[in-house]
Amino acid sequence: MNRLKQTIQRIDPGYWVVLLICLLALWPFIGRASLPQETDAELHIFRLLELSHLVRGGEFYPRWAPNFYHGYGYPIFNYYAPLTYYVGLVFELLPGLDAVAGVKAVFVFGLLGAGFGMYGFVRDNWGRPSGYLAAAVYVYAPYVQYVDPIARGALAEAFSLGVFPLALWSLDRLRRQPTRGRWGTAVLLTTAVILSHNLMALLFFGLLAAWVLWQTFTRRGDSPGWRWLWAALGLGLGTAAFFWLPVLLERNAVNLNTLIGAGDNYDFRTHFLSWREVLAPTLRLDWGATEPVFRFNLGLAQWVLGGVGLILLLLRWVKQAGQMLFFALAAALLTFMLLPASTFLWEATPILPFFQFPWRLLGGTVAMLAILAGAGLDAVLTRWPKLRVWGTAVPITFCLLTALPLTQPAPWPDFGDVFTFRMSLIEHSGRWLGTTSTADYVPATVDTVPSRNGKVVAGFQNNEPLDRVNRPTLPGGAEVAGEELTPLHFRYTVSTPEKFLLRLFLFQFPGWTVTVDGERAEPELARPEGFIAVPVPAGEHVVEVEFKDTPARQAAWGLTAVSLLLTLLGGWSLRRQAAVAVIPNRLATLDWWVLGAAGVVTAVTIFALGPMQLLHYNSSDYVAEPAQVDRFDDFGEQIALIGYDVATETAVPGEQVMVTLYWQAQTALEINFQSFVHVLRDDGTIAAQSDRLNPGDFPARRWPLDKYVRDVHVLQLPPDLPLGEYQITAGLWVQTEGWRLPLLDASGNQIDDKATLFTLTVVDE
Repeated sequence: MNRLKQTIQRIDPGYWVVLLICLLALWPFIGRASLPQETDAELHIFRLLELSHLVRGGEFYPRWAPNFYHGYGYPIFNYYAPLTYYVGLVFELLPGLDAVAGVKAVFVFGLLGAGFGMYGFVRDNWGRPSGYLAAAVYVYAPYVQYVDPIARGALAEAFSLGVFPLALWSLDRLRRQPTRGRWGTAVLLTTAVILSHNLMALLFFGLLAAWVLWQTFTRRGDSPGWRWLWAALGLGLGTAAFFWLPVLLERNAVNLNTLIGAGDNYDFRTHFLSWREVLAPTLRLDWGATEPVFRFNLGLAQWVLGGVGLILLLLRWVKQAGQMLFFALAAALLTFMLLPASTFLWEATPILPFFQFPWRLLGGTVAMLAILAGAGLDAVLTRWPKLRVWGTAVPITFCLLTALPLTQPAPWPDFGDVFTFRMSLIEHSGRWLGTTSTADYVPATVDTVPSRNGKVVAGFQNNEPLDRVNRPTLPGGAEVAGEELTPLHFRYTVSTPEKFLLRLFLFQFPGWTVTVDGERAEPELARPEGFIAVPVPAGEHVVEVEFKDTPARQAAWGLTAVSLLLTLLGGWSLRRQAAVAVIPNRLATLDWWVLGAAGVVTAVTIFALGPMQLLHYNSSDYVAEPAQVDRFDDFGEQIALIGYDVATETAVPGEQVMVTLYWQAQTALEINFQSFVHVLRDDGTIAAQSDRLNPGDFPARRWPLDKYVRDVHVLQLPPDLPLGEYQITAGLWVQTEGWRLPLLDASGNQIDDKATLFTLTVVDE
């Protein structure tokens, strides 16, 4: 009992302050029920549901998702980082909770990890006040607070943003004093970095390795544990081998080409940021938009406070200048990689195009800025100790105030019940297949993705095992009775008067093992669908089809086992000792001021500003409040153009002109209309144009009636365009049939088939 009491007394009470600092970022998840639809969170919810089904059926680490792709299955769990799903599974398995609750818990723990991890690392190096500020800077960075978890619903990536600072902190603690607890924590959190997200693992493990290398050369003398750092990195990598080694060795067994685009949404060249956007302040969200616009920015407080830390580093006012220099260089490199000037690096580095979106590096960038901000605060407080209270509370309050617009995301409806048949219906609607939208991770032997087979998916509706036997191909007199032993192990009792191919509606993939009467049989590949076909001789036989580990996966498990054994041996070799605690075990005046400042901002936001709806737009009644120009153009009594933005009404030949349209459906739409913006000469011919297959990347048949769609067009002017004035027009048409929606006047009479927006003046440079 005394030992427990001593342990509790050693816990830093500053964690309570950090928890309150994070509360406003957590509030959209803990203050509302359910999760939003139409984001990647929806995909992760159904993946968690599938994992739960498999685990409940006895498949504790499945690599195949049998119910996806219309029941034909595909190996998403062999290639996608598994950690977030297993964290969510802990909650999903609890009585009264479901996959939505499990996914929500992962988002919450990701944000908490970001706050506590950043606080711990910076606190240990520059003191508790600096830790508070670093936590606030990081958690309230727009990308960490809103873009990844809410706007994108990127579960694994958002969670990785919380795991990284925890891993950095654990390695730093190991460097200071190697103990058994710190050693085990460092190895496991390094493993967690790799298992959290495929791409961010490359970034964050690379940053950790670079930091350890920096420590090795700059602080070897005062770091007794530097050799243990390399061991922790190596064994963390080895422990995660059960995941990454099969990905590497079996990468050619699936389609990965769709992960890299050329001129489309998955082409990194189309997602670079400008300095203006990177440094811009955060926008207010509009609850009247189908997809409220936001910026991929660093955050005003983030770059200002991080910049102050950088300036103080250059002035040599800071402690641990060598370590700060590492984070400053990392911040500079990551910021550079956000910009078009880094294109040559993206093109020259084979792995970088798989990141798809350069703005993905915002998470790592703001982590570096948070550390710089915390270290800079320590320099200020050391030089001017009288500012200790206000000098800490004010910048933390600044972080929270600049983040307020993103604390009020648009309300979302209840997600509803989560069940496999619902997932199958979504696949049938064409929104996605197998919880991916670009056919990635489909077995490479699938030449043509087959359509949905009603007899196969009938089991979803009836809550029964799927009948994957292609019965129309059975020979006359043949009978096949199927049995599902586990979700990845099927038995078929066959009686046939002649030999035949037992064709299954199941994609072939390395790991599927077939036996006939207990003897290994080699299945054939049914092209073009890529299904399994089993040769069965005449007579009565038992055919079993089971998904097992390949040699590559067995080798990966072996490497994981060896790494875990070496981790245990390493911990055993360390003397059992208590870590030296240097953190005050009670809150001081400064801590209470920070607690009060964060508490006041949080309370006022939740109980006053939120209900008063002062932090966001609330467009309604065919008015888009953020639009520069309001208007109402009635297209066929189906869709209205309610406003537009234009970057400039004057341009030079060869320039790009951005025009943003605001559309709103007036009735439920039965056709997916396409939008256009034209640059017209005096004779009505087109000088330049922009067309969108789905205005606002949102198929028109899914447009709600109470929200507008923001539709961005970029007009590329020809370099030889004559000087003069041009009319900019916009409209809607059906590409497959070639007709346009008519523009109507107030009486319902057609006056045109396009709306004239403004006059563009083309001038000489």
